Amino acid sequence: MTQEAQKTNASKQKAVIAVVAVIIGKVYDLIKKRTGNKRAELLSLVFIPFVTIFIPFLTLGNSLPMAIIGLVLSGVVLGTHETIMRSAIADLTSFKKRGIAYGIFNTAYGLAFLGGSSVMGFLYDNVSISSIYVLTVVVEIAAIIVFMILRKHIRQVES
Repeated sequence: MTQEAQKTNASKQKAVIAVVAVIIGKVYDLIKKRTGNKRAELLSLVFIPFVTIFIPFLTLGNSLPMAIIGLVLSGVVLGTHETIMRSAIADLTSFKKRGIAYGIFNTAYGLAFLGGSSVMGFLYDNVSISSIYVLTVVVEIAAIIVFMILRKHIRQVES
């Protein structure tokens, strides 16, 4: 892929992220107003692992249409995650602590993104594409399990 094509694809992904962020933001506000629950938005994050699990299968194949679908799904995941998490931080922290909370979140998010991308790049270059598939499935299943455990713990604490 040429450098120009990569820039075009990155621009398309950013456009998808922006559109998704606006839509998710509106849906988030609607859910919050209807339920009055400040933590309701975190429940909407549960779909992210179910979508993310398909991205490498779509983007690492030989089909351009599938790669484009994978790119769109990637934009949907990033736009959803960033919008909901930033909204949740704003809702769950006091105004005075919000800057620190955003800093901690963005640092952790960036380091996790760097680490995951580095591992995927290493696997792509030195092992096989199949290893990326396996890693993605394992990590996303782990994410679902952790989410369910945390959700159960939060319910116990709140009741």
